[in-house]
Order: sequence, then structure tokens, then C-alpha cells
Amino acid sequence: MSTTPNIAQETSTGTESPARLVARERARSVDAGQGVQLTAHAAGKIKEILEKDQHPASMYLFVAVKGGGCSGLQYVLDLRDESDHPVKDTDEIYLSNDIVVVVDLKSYVAGNLEGTVIDYQEGLMGAGFTFNNPNAKHSCGCGSSYTP
Repeated sequence: MSTTPNIAQETSTGTESPARLVARERARSVDAGQGVQLTAHAAGKIKEILEKDQHPASMYLFVAVKGGGCSGLQYVLDLRDESDHPVKDTDEIYLSNDIVVVVDLKSYVAGNLEGTVIDYQEGLMGAGFTFNNPNAKHSCGCGSSYTP
């Protein structure tokens, strides 16, 4: 049994200790055009949501892509608690405007997400997160799906 706190492990008694939270430790800042980043406005909106709903500090923004939409791939955004959804060793993890952004490796590679910037826009037609993916060859009109 380890003396390090927050390490998930099975003991001989069958009890499990909480998982060690590593997303913020592993998160790295990158230059413009690298990784997946948030604009200051998008990060502010996420912080507002986290504070309003009193989420714990173990929350992160999960980014992925899945097949679907009118252009082939759809973006996926989800706020996750690392206590319930531990990050994987293969996940790409970034720190952008003090928000931890976790991207699963398969989505990062297959979705060609290098250099993607996530913004939050408000307008007469509504508000929401938008993706500026410099590698997208074609995007649909609604902006939620694309062809890499």
C-alpha cells in the first residue's frame, strides 16, 4: 500500500482509495497554432459555468470528435470531473487560460485537431462554443461538424 495520497489501488481488504488527480499536473501550455486552445472569452464562460454550478477543482474540459454530422465528424465538448473520469496516459492535456483541456489521442489524430481554437460567441441567433480548426477542409453551416 502506497503512502502517497489519492492513488487508486485495491488493498487486501478490498477497499479502494480515491484516484490520484493528474490532469492539471500533466497539462502543458503551448504556443499559438499548437494543441487545442481556448480563447479568453471561451475560458471565461467555462469558469462562469464551473463557479455557478459549484463544480470541484478536479473538473476539466473534454474535447473529442465522433463520426456524424453533415460533414463527417462532429466535435464533442464535455465538462468532466477527474474523480469520476480519470485521464488516460495517452490523452493530450493542455492548460489554456487556466482551464485544463483533455483530448483523447484518437480524436486528436483522426480529427486532425492540432491548432484548433475553441471560442464562445454570442449573437442574435444564439450563443455557443465554436471551433476554429485550421485543418478542416470543409465545415457545415452550423459549425458543429467538419471534414478533416
